[in-house]
Amino acid sequence: MRRAVDVLRLPAMLLPGPFLLLLVLSGPMRSEEVTSSMQDIMYSPEEWQSVTMTRFARASAVGPRYVGVASSGGLLFYDRMQDRWSMPLTRSDGLPETDIRAIGREESGGFYVETRRGSGVVEPSEGRFRSDPFASPQRVRRAELPANLFAGPRFQFLGPGGGIAGPADVRAEIMDVTADEGSGLWIATWGLGVGRAELRARRLEMLPHGLWTPEVRAVAVRPGALAAGGTGQQYGSGGISRWERGRDRWEWDLAAQEPGLLGDRVWALAWQGRVLWAGLDGGLARRSVSGRWKTWTTAQGLPDARVTALAAGEESVWVGTGRGAAVVVSDTLRWIGLPRSASVRAVAAGQGGAWFASSLGAFVWRGGGSEGSLARLQHPEGRLGSGADAVATGDGEVWWAGPMGVLRYQPTEGTWLDVPPRQPFRPGEVRGMAVDGENVWVATMDGLHRLIRSTGQWFRYDEADGLLDQRVLCIALHEAEVWLGTPRGLTRFDTRLRRNSR
Repeated sequence: MRRAVDVLRLPAMLLPGPFLLLLVLSGPMRSEEVTSSMQDIMYSPEEWQSVTMTRFARASAVGPRYVGVASSGGLLFYDRMQDRWSMPLTRSDGLPETDIRAIGREESGGFYVETRRGSGVVEPSEGRFRSDPFASPQRVRRAELPANLFAGPRFQFLGPGGGIAGPADVRAEIMDVTADEGSGLWIATWGLGVGRAELRARRLEMLPHGLWTPEVRAVAVRPGALAAGGTGQQYGSGGISRWERGRDRWEWDLAAQEPGLLGDRVWALAWQGRVLWAGLDGGLARRSVSGRWKTWTTAQGLPDARVTALAAGEESVWVGTGRGAAVVVSDTLRWIGLPRSASVRAVAAGQGGAWFASSLGAFVWRGGGSEGSLARLQHPEGRLGSGADAVATGDGEVWWAGPMGVLRYQPTEGTWLDVPPRQPFRPGEVRGMAVDGENVWVATMDGLHRLIRSTGQWFRYDEADGLLDQRVLCIALHEAEVWLGTPRGLTRFDTRLRRNSR
């Protein structure tokens, strides 16, 4: 059974203490899109966690160990002892709203939180959010900034009234300045997140967190690291956000500051070991372990300037574009014969080749990147005639999804196998697919669909189940984690914490 949960669960690091009451009010009201109604939490919050765009910060509240931050992308806590952020707490975790207007200290040791849709107290001792519309924390005076601070590479302090300049020529307004018990100041900015200033040394260290843009159209995960990218259609800039999960360190790769990166409109990402490949408007880009970017365009043989899909093998990287496909082997790119009229929507490597889902149907390149042959797959019932939107490999099988529904192919025998029935998807509804030993996952514009292979049961997940947005634009698997890109950020579903039949 599904159980209702009406509390906000916080990281175990939040501990009670004799805190003084402190409130930092928000600056001018600015918000992202607000959902029309609150939701009942119908899941265990430990299962679902989200990463959002938190660089638009309004205010901070400083305690002996933790700094709380009110941002447009959720509630953040910075552990001063461990020098790391927690995962943001969002509406997916039970807050009345993800867009936080104000944060303060509460007498019992917790943090007061205010949103447009309600206010309350985060009680560290209980690990939950408690609604309290009558809470009235004490106002405090904003701390004063010095005239000069040295901000280090990529950032520049422009003075108390000038804000902070950062990547992609962003000039962020300073929304709030809060002093700690020593000689430190915590600076909340509208566009570059939070910085920590040390007054004795006159140094400012920015502490990036979260996504550069909330729209995630591509996500790639490897042990210890994650990369996410989008086109930035609603926020003026896409770019790539990289997260070293072990050190909880965020970095943003933007064309304006990275020589060799073609642009910021990102459609596909893939890890090849520690090397990151990106499919962009304009071509293909590769980030080496040392951090340098190399690019390929139509001048180097790409069939089309827009790279829409990527799959990395041990020696080859398969590239899908708006007009055909290519492969890169040892820095050499070549077209592999897919018709130029075929718009590639997804590509998967494994099971003896590379598999392409396209507007013209399903194709397979059998062999390695240096040599092989291309073939078009035909379904005996003609179910690939309307094209394929997604493909994934696993357990000796190849799975396809699109307007034809979900199909399963056994490549060694060349046979199509039965799939537990479900309603067919609408054209363009499927945005990604992934397969593990127990499940088949289908990302769609109407939620995440899951087939439990052992039982043949289909389930669907949406915002009531923990997603930031039911429009799922991409999907990636890492061990028992399912990572889902949406227009509002990333959501992680950890299936190891599953506590009910779903």
